[in-house]
Amino acid sequence: PLAVDTHIFRVANRTGLAPGKDVKVVEAGLLARVPAAYRQHAHHWLILHGRYVCKARKPDCAHCVLRDLCLWPDKSPGENP
Repeated sequence: PLAVDTHIFRVANRTGLAPGKDVKVVEAGLLARVPAAYRQHAHHWLILHGRYVCKARKPDCAHCVLRDLCLWPDKSPGENP
């Protein structure tokens, strides 16, 4: 299992990594896409990315390492560092 909190849910949906309307769908998508060897780390990385970069109200897209891959249409302006 890969617990999906609010940060993981947001990042998975915004980036298109594992879109879904509920946590079970997002979890299933992540389990299908993230290799087992990386799941524990991916869980922490997604939480931290959602907490500090892909924030709910004001995402810092200009400093996002996933910006070029992200499918979210409302990206904030700026360039990758």
